[in-house]
Amino acid sequence: MGVSLLALARYTLNGPYQAAAVVGVLAVMAVFIPPMLGNNLFAVLLGSICMVLSCILVSLIILTQGTVSGLKAILVSMLGITLVAWVLVNAPSLGLWVGLVQWLPIIILSQSLRTTKSLAITIMVGAALGAIAVGAQHLLIGPMQQELLNQAFLGIGESGQAAQELPQATIELLRLLMLAMVAMVYLFIMLIVFSARWLQASLAGSSGFGEEFRALTLGRTAATVTVVLVGLGIWLQQDWMLSLVFILVFAFMFQGLAVVHSKFGPKRQGRLILTVFYTLLLLSKQAIALTAVTGVIDNWLVFRKKPRKPNDENEL
Repeated sequence: MGVSLLALARYTLNGPYQAAAVVGVLAVMAVFIPPMLGNNLFAVLLGSICMVLSCILVSLIILTQGTVSGLKAILVSMLGITLVAWVLVNAPSLGLWVGLVQWLPIIILSQSLRTTKSLAITIMVGAALGAIAVGAQHLLIGPMQQELLNQAFLGIGESGQAAQELPQATIELLRLLMLAMVAMVYLFIMLIVFSARWLQASLAGSSGFGEEFRALTLGRTAATVTVVLVGLGIWLQQDWMLSLVFILVFAFMFQGLAVVHSKFGPKRQGRLILTVFYTLLLLSKQAIALTAVTGVIDNWLVFRKKPRKPNDENEL
């Protein structure tokens, strides 16, 4: 899988036409494969893979060739989606919305990483974009949140009365999932940018990404803000604060992961330990919280004995 991805990345970077064609085809397939194949599990999975690949390649193009090259590939993709959507579903605006929602944050964060050559700064820029999105979410759809819960999850009958009310614990879980939506998008986009940076280093025959990631430190100021926000979020129970806390948990989870990789990666059984650890992250929210706490505390206790300097080379 890794070899195939590297081969696709090499082909994409061969020239502007290849970049535009590959990204455009993947983007169009991501949007139209599910409905064309009946929206079954296989179709959705295949479409999701195409979407992820197109996003990673856009980020890689920006990291290696600059924003202008990335925008060219994106514009061709948006044009392709627009034309296909116009013909098939009479929705020509689909290409524009896909471009704004899917690629705009990736463009900003990829350019941030290219300019600053710092994973830490890029993570915090992403958190700032997430905070803006949280503000927009709660200003625009905050008042409709309870109504959405009522209509989507409580089962409103034809008479207007709730057909079957869900348990309070389930309703609270659904509310928290809605509050965590922006944080999940933030996590997805950061993983896209990290994957592109890994591809960039791999194509250059460098171990730079591993060194950068193991040295990741977000700093005491960001850690202090996070601790204060968590305390205020628990005390005041404001939805917008909880949404920000989710974003910061994911941000410091990355620093916690850097600590884990630095401590266990070099060991003989490091790969097995990391596999078990990531499995726990996927299965347990407590593991995510503990990893984030480790990342916050690391800014004061410094679990990594000797901080490594990030690789300053960010070009192929």
